[in-house]
Amino acid sequence: MKFSDKLKVAGQPIVEEIMAHPFVKGIGDGHVPNDSLAFYVGQDYKYLQTYLKVYAAAIQKTDDPDQIKLFGGQLNLLAQGESEAHQSFCKIAGIEYSSLHHARVAPMTYLYNEHMYNSVRTGDLIDVVAALTPCPWTYAVIGNDWIAAGKATDDNPFKFWLDFYATDESDDQVMSDQFFDILDQEAEKYSDKRLKVVEDRFLKSCELEWDFWDQAYYRRDWKFI
Repeated sequence: MKFSDKLKVAGQPIVEEIMAHPFVKGIGDGHVPNDSLAFYVGQDYKYLQTYLKVYAAAIQKTDDPDQIKLFGGQLNLLAQGESEAHQSFCKIAGIEYSSLHHARVAPMTYLYNEHMYNSVRTGDLIDVVAALTPCPWTYAVIGNDWIAAGKATDDNPFKFWLDFYATDESDDQVMSDQFFDILDQEAEKYSDKRLKVVEDRFLKSCELEWDFWDQAYYRRDWKFI
């Protein structure tokens, strides 16, 4: 079994919990509270800033010209695409996207960002990619699963969001496929013991994806500061 397939199998129980989360179910059913949408967008904007920095840092971890080209070429597309997805949520909630750019980083956003930064500080390319992969992977799953279930109807206000993250040509689907390919290539360099560390990074990011939806839905912020 390829290393990427082992990761997908290990992460599947978390993906199922993500699909069952009320925020994600709400996207499929066409209703998420406006306050939760606003909280999500403000936090995802802060998360994306870190994601892009870590994504760029991956270039420093490789001498492979194809990998360098991949990481460099995707940065602008990633930033622009996520902005469109954010704006679709803002349109539904009736709020200005720019009004959320100065949101304070909430606890789970802070933890997720630090988790990704840690992969750069202490890991190799395989660690960085393992930390980054669950975001595009789980979003592509959400989009594809809800579309397969017939949720992307014209009367669903989240249809644009679902279409954006679904299909084999979506940025997140392409990115996750490329990331899993890199993980398979890099895995050949490491022992099984070392790959367990990589798997742990991957699964932590999977769980933090669930935490991110949960934080936004219940608008969990700092309690004492």
